Amino acid sequence: MKKILIIRLSSLGDIVLTQSAVKAVRDEFPDAKIHYLTKRVFSSIVEMFECVDEIHYWEEKYTLLTNLRKLKFDLAIDLHSKLNTFLIKSFIKAKQTATYNKEHLLRRQIVKKKTDITISSTVGLYFTALGRIGIKALFAEPRLFPKKNIKLPNILENEGHKKNIGIFPGALHSTKQFPVEKLAEFIDSIPTEWNCKFIIFGSKAERGLAEKLNYLTETIIVDICGELDLQQLVTAIDNMNVVISNDSGPMHIAAALQKPQIAIFGATHPKLGFAPLNKKAVILSADLKCQPCSLHGSKVCPLDHFNCMKQVSAVDILKTLKIMLKNSTHIEY
Repeated sequence: MKKILIIRLSSLGDIVLTQSAVKAVRDEFPDAKIHYLTKRVFSSIVEMFECVDEIHYWEEKYTLLTNLRKLKFDLAIDLHSKLNTFLIKSFIKAKQTATYNKEHLLRRQIVKKKTDITISSTVGLYFTALGRIGIKALFAEPRLFPKKNIKLPNILENEGHKKNIGIFPGALHSTKQFPVEKLAEFIDSIPTEWNCKFIIFGSKAERGLAEKLNYLTETIIVDICGELDLQQLVTAIDNMNVVISNDSGPMHIAAALQKPQIAIFGATHPKLGFAPLNKKAVILSADLKCQPCSLHGSKVCPLDHFNCMKQVSAVDILKTLKIMLKNSTHIEY
């Protein structure tokens, strides 16, 4: 194999999850030139894989496909498996192709409670796709390798004795978001002697969540929503002592950096295959019979009670954080 194209157009967490599969391809074909096709906004994440030679941007689709076809790929690996990517594979005419089976029907059956089968990991499905073309790599967890000397805002500078607690209150849909009121309760319940510094992360669109959290809590928090690019975000997460998030892209970044993390699941559920692949992760979920109620979350609870999040308490998070800080700092609390 001389030229290999790997395709994953979006989104943030899904792209992070492809890293170990891409690394497996690199290990199998160490001399090949590996290309990766994605949206431009995610290119800096792919750069942190440290096993990709060239990145192509889906936004340039009108000239992109012709240029990709001219490259005459020996192998195209589709880790997205949607209409767009099927058309891409068809047009570029690689000598060999492999496609990830996203188990969409099984995931729908899990949501509709028609099966007891679970999906252990989406990454495992990526490796299954590789196995079908003879790449017999052992399963591996995704990893990210942040660039050195990335400049962060001064407010994120380490304060020596302080423990940096990164909190991501947002998620793609509201049924995946832990209630801000309960986050405020959690933050205010932390003893001052724990010396925690709380940094609230998110996009510009999530500034409202941070503002509401700042209003509700009596504790000083640092709101950095919308102020970081992706490289800065990954570096900042890497500087955290603990990361707390919902089921979201940043959750997978924290996992790929092997940070101690607390992942809160509501409308979705780890049984769909998107749990953080990190031995330092603790998942908090109510594990109700109605979970999961959708593949990716929704605007409102279909049963109008939202118990999946209401039954995860501020005390649950506090107890988990206490254990994590004790294990990482060897200080008695």
